[in-house]
Amino acid sequence: MLRASTLLGRRVVVKERAPKRYRERSLDSRLRRERTRSEAKLLHRAKAAGVPCPVVLEVGEFSITMGFLEGGRPGMDEREAREAGRMLAKLHRAGIIHGDYTPANLIGGGACLSVIDFGLGYVSDDVEDKAVDVFTMLRSIKLKDAFLAGYRDYAKADAVLARVKGVEKRVRYAL
Repeated sequence: MLRASTLLGRRVVVKERAPKRYRERSLDSRLRRERTRSEAKLLHRAKAAGVPCPVVLEVGEFSITMGFLEGGRPGMDEREAREAGRMLAKLHRAGIIHGDYTPANLIGGGACLSVIDFGLGYVSDDVEDKAVDVFTMLRSIKLKDAFLAGYRDYAKADAVLARVKGVEKRVRYAL
């Protein structure tokens, strides 16, 4: 759950992980605590890799307070698609798998895009994991060539893109 707030006079967003009543209470607490810490670490790691994303200001037991980002969901024009590819290349170079890399998890404001919601993210250097990130975005946009041109900033892009074809075949038959 997201809510707007202020911290020291600054606009912030607080992401709170709500309890899941269907889970056993101690397991639920442990999972929410671990996922909160993991997301905060991934945001910090992404920022260190040069990826625009919210600044983590405070981490609670089940909440993350982040800097507020202006803008909205990008329309994914050619420039934005290319930039989305470049940002994913930086994430993958840093070993970060986003887990849900789509335009819904990008915020655009003026000339800058930012990546949000690392809640499904994790650290991995596995080509398959990276291919799934790429595949997820490709299914979500029309300007695939622009996105792929940006993603080619990643030195291992060819291996990842070759694996995307295999992911695509598996998904096609799973539907």
